Amino acid sequence: MINYAVVKTKKDLKRAVEGNVDQIIVINSRLASNIKVVKATSKSALVVAVCSVLVTATNFWNPVGWGAGAVGVAVSSSVVTAITVLGVSAAVIYAIHSDYTIEGKTKIKTGDGTEYEGEIILRKKS
Repeated sequence: MINYAVVKTKKDLKRAVEGNVDQIIVINSRLASNIKVVKATSKSALVVAVCSVLVTATNFWNPVGWGAGAVGVAVSSSVVTAITVLGVSAAVIYAIHSDYTIEGKTKIKTGDGTEYEGEIILRKKS
């Protein structure tokens, strides 16, 4: 039996990914949109974006941090925005990117007969 999670918030998303859930049904359109951006990004651009978010967050008080963050934003502004809005750890971002496949908007019926309309469905790669 496939274990699944219905996700409405970034907190739900974090719990589902960290819980190694096989199928994540995202029903929040804004959250789904940001996940799509992360999934569509190359690994190298994702690394640059995550690093720029981390540098900016940890060095907000330091002008050097502003410069490093600005370089990252210039390289990957939509990805940085998506990562910031998702507000989850780098490990969760990487897991979403590498461990899950994505399906577009669809209805899905779970094992107990409940039907959900997901903005996207993330399925764990086998």
